[in-house]
Amino acid sequence: MRFGGRMSESVLLLSGGLDSATLAYTHQPDLTVTVDYGQCCADAEIQASSQIAGQLGLDHKVIQVDCQSLGAGTMAGRQGIDLGDAPEWWPYRNQLVITLVAMDVVRRGADRLLVGAVADDQSHADGQAKFFELMDSLLSFQEGNLRVETPAIDRTTEEFVREANPPESLLGWTHSCTASNAACGECRSCKKRQRVLTRIY
Repeated sequence: MRFGGRMSESVLLLSGGLDSATLAYTHQPDLTVTVDYGQCCADAEIQASSQIAGQLGLDHKVIQVDCQSLGAGTMAGRQGIDLGDAPEWWPYRNQLVITLVAMDVVRRGADRLLVGAVADDQSHADGQAKFFELMDSLLSFQEGNLRVETPAIDRTTEEFVREANPPESLLGWTHSCTASNAACGECRSCKKRQRVLTRIY
């Protein structure tokens, strides 16, 4: 798409979960990016994202920056801290991941960074619409004018998936577990994934 005299390019932060997989299906971005920032489930997220992008015929890239020593909670393989609202809470995680992707894709002239945030995520500050508005303001203020968009922020995961109706074969590749590369079936994310898929399919 041409925008302001140049080609517009959209990039999707693809974690391999239900929300970002559905966004990949609905928006068909020019590039999908998965970030291995040291989370314990990185291998599974990369594998899931690669399969999802491949099934949709989308380009896929992996960025690796080991920040495990800076993390907290189950995603970092450590004890959580009182500031978070969940065992997997990692300080400034969404800010970190968005920044890492932005640093990479701004060099190729991308102008839109899509994030699969949904209404379910708004119990913590970096899942709220206001957080993404602030990130959008911050990135667009800087060189490159990269914008952050959250097309599903006003819907729950179940509402978004039901509305978009991606094939079950696509969502079957998703990985949501925040505790392991093998789905534990016990964490909040595993239970949510199973609940959504059961209700829709």
